[in-house]
Amino acid sequence: MSELNPQRTSRASDSGVPKKVRGRPFLSGNPGRPPGAKNKTTRLVEQLLDDDAETLTRTVIQLALKGNVRCLHDCLERLAPRRNGRPVDFQMPAIKQTQDLVAAMAAITTAVNSGNLTAEEAGHLVHVLEVHVKAIEAYDLAARLDRLETRMNVSR
Repeated sequence: MSELNPQRTSRASDSGVPKKVRGRPFLSGNPGRPPGAKNKTTRLVEQLLDDDAETLTRTVIQLALKGNVRCLHDCLERLAPRRNGRPVDFQMPAIKQTQDLVAAMAAITTAVNSGNLTAEEAGHLVHVLEVHVKAIEAYDLAARLDRLETRMNVSR
């Protein structure tokens, strides 16, 4: 049997344990299922729900209004999900030099402590600060390099 199917009896190089192969492996270059492709069952369920989706949604909302906790949860999670990427009402201090980062971090920390920013929003702002500081540092480095090159060309 090992002569007919060498993959099933191949050994892992370091442990000596047979390598398990489930089914027939994909051929090299096979992309698999394309993005957005749906299972047949999913398509069938969506077709069945298409006609009654509005009625079902209204029923779930009515049950939620009557106090059904599960329907209320579904309404909040599905019908009005948490928005990502919403604008944040926060005034960041101007950052012109890398030293201004301390004031900006203090402002972010204060806003989180006072409840004006969530930790997630603060994390995104800190990421923006990091990118901004890298841009300032790259600009400063390029300016210093230009000055050095100018000095070296003048001295020659």
